[in-house]
Amino acid sequence: QISRLSGRTGCLKAISEQMNKWKGTRSSVNENETEQVEEGKEHLKRALEKIQQDSMRYKNSSVKPWLDRSGRVIWPSSRIAICKIVRSQSFETFMGIVIMLNILLMIFETDADASCYPDYADNVSVCPGRSSEVVWIKVCNILLQVIYTTECLMRAFVEREVYVWNRWNQLDLFTTIPGWVTLAISTQVNLAVFRTLRVVRLLRAGRLLISIPEIYILMSGLASALKPIAFGSVMLLSVIILWAIIVVEFLHPTNVELVYDGCERCSRGFATVYTASLTLFSQLVAQDSWSQLSLPLAEVAPWTTLLLFIILMTVSLGVMNLILAVVVEKAAEARENDQERKMQQKERERERNMIELAILCDRMDNDGSGALSLEEMLGGFDTDINFKSLMAFMDIERDDMQTIFKVLDSDGSGEVDYVEFCHHLGSCKKRDPLMMSSLTRYSVLELRNLIT
Repeated sequence: QISRLSGRTGCLKAISEQMNKWKGTRSSVNENETEQVEEGKEHLKRALEKIQQDSMRYKNSSVKPWLDRSGRVIWPSSRIAICKIVRSQSFETFMGIVIMLNILLMIFETDADASCYPDYADNVSVCPGRSSEVVWIKVCNILLQVIYTTECLMRAFVEREVYVWNRWNQLDLFTTIPGWVTLAISTQVNLAVFRTLRVVRLLRAGRLLISIPEIYILMSGLASALKPIAFGSVMLLSVIILWAIIVVEFLHPTNVELVYDGCERCSRGFATVYTASLTLFSQLVAQDSWSQLSLPLAEVAPWTTLLLFIILMTVSLGVMNLILAVVVEKAAEARENDQERKMQQKERERERNMIELAILCDRMDNDGSGALSLEEMLGGFDTDINFKSLMAFMDIERDDMQTIFKVLDSDGSGEVDYVEFCHHLGSCKKRDPLMMSSLTRYSVLELRNLIT
């Protein structure tokens, strides 16, 4: 009961805005105006409340941890107030802005520390331009750490014993604690540990990126492709080392006798397996200096052309393209396997369609009975451009309306309830298989009635 009442205002406001949009007017209603607009439309309210109850999004968002199973409040008011804050979208947006500002500050920090080289390379702690000596950077870091720590304390106060088991909370602690350590040691030492602690804070950006659906898809694809990338790198390195052994055996005796103008390294490019591996990686993977070394060698010793061509084909067109194909396949597979996000998108689209259909039902319900008759549906098809467009989207003509009505009227009452109408058509697409199956079953039943 509390859940239904708490979500009614927002739902009705969305409906009112949709009705104003269809009427061609700009929506600028508040909660009181919404209640006035919807006054007297009990059937529409009932249908919308039913849609809301069946909606996966509302079910997930309406969970209130401060209530027990019987609906009694078991948390103190202070904990409830803080819980509403940390669970709100406004709070997440605020923290996202803070994270972005933190990343910008880290850019200034990194540039300030880099300015100490090479003049103060031996003793960076005396560099006057280092980030720990810049007052405004230090103040901003302390302010950001206070914000992060406050967030951690708020979430810990709300979640209590389950706080440490949340992965995002673990990430927050993993970045907040090193942040205070960085501030504590920044004025004393400048070691590799200090730089590592600063880089750790970049992990917080993952929380911001994961909240954007498009970036989330890219990040999940990248995460699933890390394993193929790792094994592909091993394969690529193995092939390069194999060819490096061969070129040292066959190409080095010829290459070492050549004189390369403006390239001191070229004559010893195949001197050892290690240098040959670096040369092949530079030429085939990084696509650099191929013409500077290989072309002069091929001109002096034409027999090397075949070997260089085979190396180019196996590494550049073979191994690298194979790795790319596997990475792309894994990323696409991760996107397809993200069933939860796909279900959420499908549910949001279905709910939006059902809300629009509920408003259509209310507009076509001339007698205000809360259900549609065949005559009202035909009248809506003739006079309501939105209903006609919806039927056209599903490739349904006026001649099919009687069949559609009988399919929707599953109980044979001669009327289609708002909720029944919305549930049947809310997720239908053009020539939807479910709708086509229903039409086929109805046609078979009709044919059996004629035969009998």
